[in-house]
Amino acid sequence: MDKILHTQMTNVFNTIENQEEEIEIAARLLAQATMSEGNILLKTFNEATFFEDYFLHNDERIPSIQPFHSIEDITTPDRLLIITKEYTEEVKAFIDQLDDEFIDYVLVSNTNKDNKAELEEKHHFIDLSSKRKLVPMPDFDRVLNPYGTAFLFIYYHLYILIEEMTNPKYE
Repeated sequence: MDKILHTQMTNVFNTIENQEEEIEIAARLLAQATMSEGNILLKTFNEATFFEDYFLHNDERIPSIQPFHSIEDITTPDRLLIITKEYTEEVKAFIDQLDDEFIDYVLVSNTNKDNKAELEEKHHFIDLSSKRKLVPMPDFDRVLNPYGTAFLFIYYHLYILIEEMTNPKYE
């Protein structure tokens, strides 16, 4: 089973890596907030809320990242980073409100067959690529959905790119 886990995790990471252009565009959008006196506001939904404290307070946090409080508090240079395991009706309503207000954001979420086309039309969407549990058990059930690992991988990918774009030592 260890070999299956390794193979499946490699597939998740490769699927995320295949979104290199989307991730770079998202990093550029978020870096604009840092370079223009704005903030990157973090909004999480469902299981992603367990990562919020880590994303906001770890030693390698994205520059200018702050918790999201309300849409009314967003200023023009601010950008939102929205992280969710699933694109639920609650998330969709929030995204629709941001679109109506012309607020820039990056959305990290899984897709499914019902919302894949809609999410792919979003300008700054990154597919979490962890829709299902990976490892088959003897009773044919599956265990281990790697969405947490995928969150961290994407977060650190954005962190590195934003750091490279905003840190004058890289010039």
